[in-house]
Amino acid sequence: MWLYYCLLSTVIWGFVAIAIKKCSNNEPKRIAIMGMLIYHCAMILVSLIINPQIIERLNFIDIIKMSPGIIIQSIGFYCSISAIKYGKVAITSSIQRTQVIVTFLLGILILKEQFTILQLIISGILVTLSIMIARDKKNDEEEINKKAKQKAIMYSWGVVLFYGISDFINKIYITEYQSPLYVMFNYAIIIVIGIFAYCLITKNWNYIDISKINNKGYFVLQSLLDVSSSIFNRFALLDGNVSIVSVISTSSIIITILASRLILKEKISWKKYLMILGIFMCVLVLSCI
Repeated sequence: MWLYYCLLSTVIWGFVAIAIKKCSNNEPKRIAIMGMLIYHCAMILVSLIINPQIIERLNFIDIIKMSPGIIIQSIGFYCSISAIKYGKVAITSSIQRTQVIVTFLLGILILKEQFTILQLIISGILVTLSIMIARDKKNDEEEINKKAKQKAIMYSWGVVLFYGISDFINKIYITEYQSPLYVMFNYAIIIVIGIFAYCLITKNWNYIDISKINNKGYFVLQSLLDVSSSIFNRFALLDGNVSIVSVISTSSIIITILASRLILKEKISWKKYLMILGIFMCVLVLSCI
């Protein structure tokens, strides 16, 4: 069952980058704070609808235990928004694909997850193809602001580090509590409280004023897609190895590339179509092993 959740999460996540790009003309800090607020309010609502008794289980000690993961995930989210704002999707996506390596290594080295030689080879091919397909030589040759490009690259590596560690920590929490919904609920509660506390201390409530957001439709859409993808991903982590789940998740680039062709009207070369086929075959093999 974990495989179906993983594939659903992967397909949905592929559309998130497109939606974010459509509303990336907003200030990164504003869209990060507002995005986290909508995302985690939706998480709270979903958790209560599915399991209303979850609020009775909530306790302060669990929130404190999960706070490192919450902080790391929030930093990763801010880096993701900033990378897309300052750089081209093709450049930032190719770097961010490597976050799976961080999660993959942590899963094997710390959680001692078992991996066959065939799985290792197929995973390596899949990650390599995912990085290659995200690169666009034509875009690389275009003149872009050098300072903006440096910022995009820096934030992209921030995504690699913080999201890579965050995925690994999520697996630990979900394994310990045996409830993806409970982990999501704790994350959501503390982040919503943190956002309101930040606005109260800084006396700047404009950051959570949705009327200040441009392209509100795409902004809300990316939040809803993010929520859906995260829910399925956490259920996949309940029974699946974080190393395998993280590797399969990199294939979301297929959806991003195809969606960019249909929505952003970006051209796709025949080489990319071959890479898409290769990624699909790798996912198929990993799913059947």
